Amino acid sequence: GFHPSNVGRLVQGLNSFIPATPYGVLLMLEHFNIPTKGKNAVVVGRSNIVGRPMSILLSGDRPQGNAHVTLCHRYTPKDELIKITQQADILVVAVGIPEFLTADMIKPGAVIIDVGITRVEDATAKKGFRIKGDVNYEQAITKASASSFSTAGG
Repeated sequence: GFHPSNVGRLVQGLNSFIPATPYGVLLMLEHFNIPTKGKNAVVVGRSNIVGRPMSILLSGDRPQGNAHVTLCHRYTPKDELIKITQQADILVVAVGIPEFLTADMIKPGAVIIDVGITRVEDATAKKGFRIKGDVNYEQAITKASASSFSTAGG
């Protein structure tokens, strides 16, 4: 899904391989019957593996698409990022910073999809580390909708 020819096909809406993680997000949206058409989706992260393809897929003319998409990243000014994420009906977070997204950044009832995976040292863990997502799960769950989910946080 990352070859330049394939990426070009993806951008143009042509038949292509979809990178695995964005494809998994699309399948989750479908499985949980989360509407995307006309929704305000914010993707936090701009990698070629998740962020950029995810923004293209959510904005595309497809069943789990047709959303209004805003793409942010770790260098989006914090005050601006908070304003943008607070407007999101759907948040896909893939910035690579553990617990980056906090409750003050979330619109009540938003759907949050945390695809961040970072090893964090933890001497109390059997392997000496824990996996943390990019969303502060304990805070986010208080604001997210009942149909929200997190792949790493909880």
